[in-house]
Amino acid sequence: MITRTETLYRLSILATVLLFMVGCKTLQTSTGAKVAPFKGTIVYDVEVINNSDEQQTKSKKDLYGTEMSLTVFKNGDLQRKYTTSSIDGYGIQYVDIENQTVIEKYNNSDSLFVHKAAIQNRNKLYDLRTTNEKQTVLDYELKDVSIGAEDIARNYEKTYLTVRYWYSDQLKVDKAVYANVNDDLWSYFMNKSDGSLFLKMEIDYFTHKVVYTAKEILSGEYDKSTKELLEIAPRIED
Repeated sequence: MITRTETLYRLSILATVLLFMVGCKTLQTSTGAKVAPFKGTIVYDVEVINNSDEQQTKSKKDLYGTEMSLTVFKNGDLQRKYTTSSIDGYGIQYVDIENQTVIEKYNNSDSLFVHKAAIQNRNKLYDLRTTNEKQTVLDYELKDVSIGAEDIARNYEKTYLTVRYWYSDQLKVDKAVYANVNDDLWSYFMNKSDGSLFLKMEIDYFTHKVVYTAKEILSGEYDKSTKELLEIAPRIED
């Protein structure tokens, strides 16, 4: 006869095994290899390329800066931090998975701008033909997803752009976590790349082009900007 103590012991062992299995979830690459979901930070160089006048290029460089870090937290939250943008530039974009919201902070404001993650700010219009040119970043050979899109975040003039998303399926996350994160077409790119994080991305607005290129991968390193994302900060909800 199994005693109550033995039953509790067996249940605790089972719970430990289940937690271990969840914590050790693996993802599969296109070759069938198993990889652990990426958690940590990828640091990118940011380059703004001018296609028009010099003054516009300067203002866009002030907006984006020269460096951006993308952090994937253990719970799936995402943080993009622009560390060298000017006082008028981007500060932080934080995707809160539990609350399904996107929080944005600009350097020139103490307020946080909040909107639902499911809201689309871009529409995909068409696929772009991929080239046979090989792209390699940090010794990873990359595949790409390339599209033409329309920026629908503004109420006035439509803005058209192209997005090229280069990735390695050695750096993957669980794409199901982002099924309802439509901001910047994130869910779309997660599905097309099977959960692979970009190591290079090019956004071409035709007047200017913004290129993100990974320069450092810091697995297991996190830097949540709690100071900038304080609960007491005023929030402007869309």
